[in-house]
Order: sequence, then structure tokens, then C-alpha cells
Amino acid sequence: MTDQATAEKGVRAPRMLVMGVGSSGSRAVSAMISLNPELDAVAIDTDTKVLEALDLDRTIHVGATITRGLSSGGDVELGRQSIEKDSSSIRKQLREVDLLVIVAGLGGGTGSGAVPVITRIAREAGALVLIMVAMPFKFEGPKITRIAEESLKRIRSHADAIIRIQNERLVDRSDSDLPAEEAFARSHQVMMDAVFSIGRLLSRNGICGLDFASIHTMLRNCDGFCHFASAEGAGKDRAKAVADHILTHRLLNKGRMLESAVGLVVGLTGGRDLKLDEIECVMNRIHEKLPAAVWLNFGVAVDPAFEGRLSAITLVAEQWKEPLVDGGNRQMGLSFNKNSGQGELPLETTGKGEFTYTDPTVHNNQDLDVPTYIRKDIKLPR
Repeated sequence: MTDQATAEKGVRAPRMLVMGVGSSGSRAVSAMISLNPELDAVAIDTDTKVLEALDLDRTIHVGATITRGLSSGGDVELGRQSIEKDSSSIRKQLREVDLLVIVAGLGGGTGSGAVPVITRIAREAGALVLIMVAMPFKFEGPKITRIAEESLKRIRSHADAIIRIQNERLVDRSDSDLPAEEAFARSHQVMMDAVFSIGRLLSRNGICGLDFASIHTMLRNCDGFCHFASAEGAGKDRAKAVADHILTHRLLNKGRMLESAVGLVVGLTGGRDLKLDEIECVMNRIHEKLPAAVWLNFGVAVDPAFEGRLSAITLVAEQWKEPLVDGGNRQMGLSFNKNSGQGELPLETTGKGEFTYTDPTVHNNQDLDVPTYIRKDIKLPR
């Protein structure tokens, strides 16, 4: 179905919004916009200097009365308070958003404090939430690592899926002369590849089915974390080059994650010169690594801009679960653990309905509209 036919039938194409949070996430989004000006994106930070330096039309300055236009100085609580204070600005951005992709670096104040709050707000608005976060290098110290891990736990309470980019895996220790700027830029590149690839899958009609429903199924069932890897090849042996890169990718633990994968999405993009045997080459090589019972969905898109090239992305899940809530309206439901035989009641927020875009009831910097067990981070068994 063409975009025009879709419009005539009154069917709205899935809308993806990319939200950069904190200085690292904001700069990553700015870099994405410079390469693809049509990307629907917004940057959020407490630091006015960071936002002013970005080549972005849409930015949101939060926490003006809390940090007075400065960064949060590594204070996670200030990052959280800044977003809570200006949560109405976030809610307005989420109208008619089907998939929210949040990109951020964890370990600092704004990203670590704000992303869990934004994730919760997005879930209340009914959006599917995919988080892409860069984890600190080891040399950044145990304190930064601890802040990042604690933030990750809070994010997981509300996110549908998290792509955790381990900066350590992006750097080969043989690259002793690697410039520091390039080392930190590699995580931004992974984020850009993931955002562009997912956006391309959602916006283009493929010749083999992979759509928003496939992405939705993967993210809603991957039990918290999934892994992303991409590869590109050109020339006569491009299919073999793409397959080799995926099967040895650092972010897939040199391909070993494929051997234990329970869920997998593969998206291939090529030009009009893409051949069937090239698709077979990539998919057969990947199949050789996968367990027999893996859930797999793949799609193929043809883009004239990829003439002479072949691109592949993979989303890999190592754990799988039945969805605990209806992805359409986020209502509570029952799920049953087949091993224990005991049902579990997933007590999660049902959203605010017609009050989704109203300001929250805030007292002592806490949103009283949010259930107590979520505000106090009380863990509930699944």
C-alpha cells in the first residue's frame, strides 16, 4: 500500500519520535539531524549552552528554576527534578507518537535522572518506548558506573526495551592510539545507525514483510533488553561482507549472542539491483548460528539510494516473555508462569486517559498521580 493509498483509507502511518536527553543524547540527536533533516527529533537538557550550540529547530530547556540554565553537575536528583518540574512540555511532544526512541548517555546527572521520568510519562501516553543508552567506559570510574546501573534499573520499570551500548565493546584495546573524541563518538554512531535503520523500516514499504507490528512484537516480548548491530557492504561480495560483519559484531559479543537468541528481527535494505541470492546468502548465514526455536522476523526494503550497496540491521533478544499488558491501551492483565503454575498480576500504570496532557499533581518534587510503588521504586515480582 502506498503512502497516498494509506492516507486515503484514513490510516495514519506509525510516528517515531527521537528524543535526545542530556548533553550526550542531545549531541547525538543533533548529529542525526545533520545527516537526515527529515528526522522527527527533539533535544532536552538543563544546560542552555549545550542546547544553543545544537543545529536543531526543536529543543526543550528544562529545570530553569533548578539549575538556572547550567548543567546538573552530575547530580541525578537535579536531573530528575528538572524533568518533573517541566513534565507538561514532555507530554505535549508525545501526542500521536507510536514509538518513542530515547537516546542518552548514562552516568551523568541529567540523562540518568531524567530518562526514567520521561520513560514513565511516555508509557502513560501510550507510546511504545525504546531506550538507547551508552554505558560508561571503565576508566570513568566505579561511581559513574554505579549511577548508570542504578538509572538503568529505574528505566527498566517502564521501558518496553533497552538497547544498552557498552562503550567498552566498541573499542579494541589494540587501538591504543585511538583519539579520545573518536572513541566517544562510536556510541553516537551506533545510535544513529539504529535510529535511521528503524525509521527506514517504518517509513518505507518493503518487498518482504517487516513493519511496525513486527518491531512492536519484538520490543514488547524481549523482557527488557535487546541488542542492536548493523553492517553494510558494497560491490560484488557485499552480501558475504554484511553476513561476516554481523556474525562477528562486537555488540553481539562477536556473534555469540546469536547462538543463544530467543528473538530476532533482521532488516535488509538494498537498491534496485538487490538480488534474491544475496538475501539468501545473508539470511542462511545468520540461520546457521541461531537456535531452532528462535522467534524470527525479517524484512527487505528497496531504496534507490542504496544502489550498489546492501545494509543489514539486527535486533536480538536473549530472553523472551509473554506481554504483561495489552500494547494498545496499557491496561492491566493477568499472565501465568507455566513453570510455577501461579498467576502474576503486573501492577503497572494504566495511563491517565483524557488527562494525559495535563500537568501532574506535584508535592515535594513527587508526582502524586504516579502510584506509590512506582514513585518509591518498590520492586514487584513478575
